[in-house]
Amino acid sequence: MKHLFSPLRFTLLSLGFLVFAVSCSKDDPEPEIPQEEIKSATLTFTEVDWHDGHAEDLENPEVVAVTFDETGLPPVGTHLHLDAGKTYRLTLSTTDFAGREGAEQEFLAESDIHQIFFLGAPDGVLDYQYADPENKRVGITGYLHVLKPSDSFVFNVILRHLNNGVKANITADDWNNPNYTQFSGANDLDLKVEVHVVDGDDHGH
Repeated sequence: MKHLFSPLRFTLLSLGFLVFAVSCSKDDPEPEIPQEEIKSATLTFTEVDWHDGHAEDLENPEVVAVTFDETGLPPVGTHLHLDAGKTYRLTLSTTDFAGREGAEQEFLAESDIHQIFFLGAPDGVLDYQYADPENKRVGITGYLHVLKPSDSFVFNVILRHLNNGVKANITADDWNNPNYTQFSGANDLDLKVEVHVVDGDDHGH
């Protein structure tokens, strides 16, 4: 009986080791999927004619644009002027680290885990409506309504890479929610630029 038991015990121990090895392999953490890498980002404000909740293109619109580097900063000394009473089509365009344009399309393709917040303006100065294609509500395209003049402020555009399932808790009214970090995730973009809202054509400082 002893001669039969020893090989059996060896076989069981070998199987146990194999199961243990497979189990450890399954428990190893999966490699983290890297977030989108952006080389540059551009915000473009294009004046539109806004009537009854609809925008129409103008023949010679006012266009204001600023490009940010990979750190999220514009050129030194950048200071944007927007006109009170106007509506601008605000678009975000990006390039990846290979310099290829259109990287923002990935954010639209994964609209269930991306959301842009527009922060920093004093109360009552700005209003915003998401206008992405297919009602995806990311913020790549939208309409910025400039309601009244204000002193200069830092306009902060946050592109949030959300954890799965979080976006269901975000409404269109959260476009300027200062507590956006309650929507768990990480920032893909954090853009900051000084903006001054002027009255009509008065572009003085």
